[in-house]
Amino acid sequence: MPATLRTLLDDRSFPLRVLSRRDDEALDRPLSWVHSSDLLDPTPYLEAGNLLLTNGAQFSADPDAADAVAYCRRLRAHGVAGLGFATDIIHDRVPEAVVRAGEAADLPIVEISDRAPFIRIIRFVADIIAADGAARLSWLLDAQRQVARAAVRDDGLREILATLSLLLDAWVELYDAVGGRLSSPGLRAAPAEVEAEVGRDVRRLLERRTAASLVVPSAGHALVQTIGQSGRLRGVLAVGGPEPLDPAGRDLVASVVALASIALEQQRSVQSALRGVRAGVIDLLLDGQGDTARRVAESALGGLPVEPYLVGVVRGAGARPGLLDELDLVSSDPSRLFSAERDDDVVVLAADGAASALAALAERRGLSVGTARHDTGDDLAEALRRAAHAARDAGVGALRAYDELAGRGLVGALRDHGGEVLARSLLQPLDALPAVERGRLRDSARVWLDANGAWDPAARSLGIHRHTLRARIAQLEQVLGIDLSSFAARAELWAALELED
Repeated sequence: MPATLRTLLDDRSFPLRVLSRRDDEALDRPLSWVHSSDLLDPTPYLEAGNLLLTNGAQFSADPDAADAVAYCRRLRAHGVAGLGFATDIIHDRVPEAVVRAGEAADLPIVEISDRAPFIRIIRFVADIIAADGAARLSWLLDAQRQVARAAVRDDGLREILATLSLLLDAWVELYDAVGGRLSSPGLRAAPAEVEAEVGRDVRRLLERRTAASLVVPSAGHALVQTIGQSGRLRGVLAVGGPEPLDPAGRDLVASVVALASIALEQQRSVQSALRGVRAGVIDLLLDGQGDTARRVAESALGGLPVEPYLVGVVRGAGARPGLLDELDLVSSDPSRLFSAERDDDVVVLAADGAASALAALAERRGLSVGTARHDTGDDLAEALRRAAHAARDAGVGALRAYDELAGRGLVGALRDHGGEVLARSLLQPLDALPAVERGRLRDSARVWLDANGAWDPAARSLGIHRHTLRARIAQLEQVLGIDLSSFAARAELWAALELED
């Protein structure tokens, strides 16, 4: 137990008496040390939590109330826990102005009578502080042994975090190298009202890419500490509870961080090997060896999504720092979401309902993701090509489905990629004609092309003679400088007219 004013007052060997009215909690403030001074401003020589002892030489028998108030406020603002005022030496009693000033500043005023030696009080508190330090050291050593024993159990990482939570009576959160919160069943999680604040500071620490720690006052003085070396951070550990951690608690967290760093490094090595296996499974599927691929995936990885599923392509995923770690986190259930590196991209096989996780990832990380449906018996290579095409069409932070592109047709794809600019260039010579003549040629060309170049049906639809239609098409060829006797030229003109609308 720490030394407090209450501890001193409860020891009847000291002639102490509290004079000021105060909140009982003020007597339970931990004392960091005891110091004596008769200076009017002793704060340069004090630390927060100190108990100050004085003979009152700095005060007259009837001190000015303003001076007493300023004195007590300075002490309390500096974090002084209380003022012990000795009587029967300079003052027969503690000046009333000092007592009232202590009450106003929430600074307990304690009378020390009978010329009680200050050194006895100092030694008494020092002994308690030393005993408390020894007890905390003993607790720390025992706690570290418990954490070490937890580390060798199955799922050692989860066990050491659960042990830490129990020993500190605190919530514990583990974040990966990209700031994603790692769930651990049975582990006491941070309250919802502080998790967002802690998450922001976690991401801020990771962005610095250097080993560091900080305390989040707005989250109950939670301690947030990186795991791993500068430039090779493996994650972040956050710990919080009803009270800020004391030095022994912080030392225990440091021990857990060291063990967690080893565990995460081991997991990373395993994950790197598994990435190679996943890439091999995709190669087997593309080679048509589906049965072999599924057996490998089932035994080494936990399975594959069942057809039908979506084939996804995440463009440029390999060049994004930490993205592969996040994909490992998102695809922790391979029967729902299976991912594998392929060149600079990542291929994803997503079961029904899992596409939302891909869309959220694309938005959060600014990725371009394309998907294509793969049904039983379909060629996976073709689905992969379609997904890659959709990914190239997807905007930054967006997911594009190939079905959307196919639904728009070739003209829609041309329009999305600036085809109308080429269409205007092809048809621009018509702008030199009068508006009526220009419209007549366009309408005639459309009807003729819709009739597959058949003159009589097209002429009847227009209500003109077929020779008149021939003359109009010939004029159009001359103005545009094209030969519409070939299918390619007709297709180009048809596309330009469609894109012009």
